[in-house]
Amino acid sequence: MIKVLLERRVRRKNYDRLLGNLNDIRVAALRHPGYIAGETLVKGDDPVDVLVISTWVSEDHWKAWLSSQQRIELDDIINHLLDEDAKVSVY
Repeated sequence: MIKVLLERRVRRKNYDRLLGNLNDIRVAALRHPGYIAGETLVKGDDPVDVLVISTWVSEDHWKAWLSSQQRIELDDIINHLLDEDAKVSVY
């Protein structure tokens, strides 16, 4: 089992849109083989910092999701709402 941490810094004006799009991507991930669970954390003293933690059966399952057309399309929408590129860490 692995955990994937995605750190995102959203533009303040896009905060509500980001949360909606993160929900869309989680719903899509639920249908993808190997996805176990996920959560979204918002930094208390700076809500523009958002951390998504997802749990996958294996790194191969994560990589398959990462390269899936559906995720790529949803991620493109999310990336337009950010101040900088997301940081991804796999544990």
